Amino acid sequence: MDITVKNIPEPIYRVMKREAKRKRRSLNSEIILALETEAAEAERRRQLTNLRKELDRFAASLPPVDDSAPLIRADRER
Repeated sequence: MDITVKNIPEPIYRVMKREAKRKRRSLNSEIILALETEAAEAERRRQLTNLRKELDRFAASLPPVDDSAPLIRADRER
């Protein structure tokens, strides 16, 4: 798939070009790698959000826990 990106700010272009050269890649390859990295990170954030919601639902389903201080105190007194 081909896309065209217009109006890339000059500082971003320079950084991407410099990094591509440093890593001995084409500018196109460097941009694809940056997009792949960001897409993977976005997917991890989405999964983390879903896992957090699952954890919150699970925690809400647990029965309330009594204060453990009296049990600890009784155990220490033994």
